[in-house]
Amino acid sequence: MNLSQYINNLIMLPLFFLILIFFNTSSAICQLSRPLLNAHAHNDYEKSWPALTEALKNGFVSIEIDVFPYRNKLKVAHIDFFLGIAPDLEDLYFKPLQQFIDKHDQLFTDSDQRLIFMIDIKKNASLSYALLRKLCQKYKHLVTHYYPSQDSLVLGKLDILLSGHKPYQEVINDSVRYMLIDGSLSVIGDSVINAAIAPRVSARYHSMFKWSGNGDMTEDENQKLKNIVTKAHNNGRKLRFWALPENEVVWGKMLDEGVDWINVDHLSRFRKFYLAYVSKNK
Repeated sequence: MNLSQYINNLIMLPLFFLILIFFNTSSAICQLSRPLLNAHAHNDYEKSWPALTEALKNGFVSIEIDVFPYRNKLKVAHIDFFLGIAPDLEDLYFKPLQQFIDKHDQLFTDSDQRLIFMIDIKKNASLSYALLRKLCQKYKHLVTHYYPSQDSLVLGKLDILLSGHKPYQEVINDSVRYMLIDGSLSVIGDSVINAAIAPRVSARYHSMFKWSGNGDMTEDENQKLKNIVTKAHNNGRKLRFWALPENEVVWGKMLDEGVDWINVDHLSRFRKFYLAYVSKNK
């Protein structure tokens, strides 16, 4: 590929993204899906295009989106190369979500079920928070928000959690709380970063456990898992492990022990497993 071809490809990529976003998203899902109440789609934007639709089609009620601030916009990307041609968070997620709701009036077969955007801030927490807050104000009619001075909550179709570089003080001090935090296990029991600020806590699976689904989990690891679940729940937190092994044995064990969010890359495979699991355990 010569230089002129390379430059032309860079110019055409944003147009390609826009075509996918604006023409395919609203038509990609023909019907509403049953929500999978424990399902979290890891790095949703890396799944089948257009983004968002694969998660909704499979009933995932929580999806993860990596962002970088770039020229007063939030760009969706896993690394900060070529951010100039990376899609905007608004174009890739907020606009299609609005179009989907305009078409269906709800997100899942359960009309009360909300969607969670877990937005993983990769750089500059304060700037990213400010940019995201502007988006939340623009889409205020969609976003759940809380007024601390009035102790008043307005439920929307969308809840937002922040992960990665976490702007704790901005969230705590804001007069209107559009966003909450996906905290680490270390915040369990914290009186300031409490469950009202960080309702979900997450940890890397292999930092806690070696078991990958072969044979039985050791008694020590099994007890550790039970202790973590109990500690999180007693403190009013929902629990997620990330980068856990992608297999039905591990998924089933996590659900059996009360882990609230299952971090998933293989969405359709998990949907099939989960529906069978729920049916079996009615």
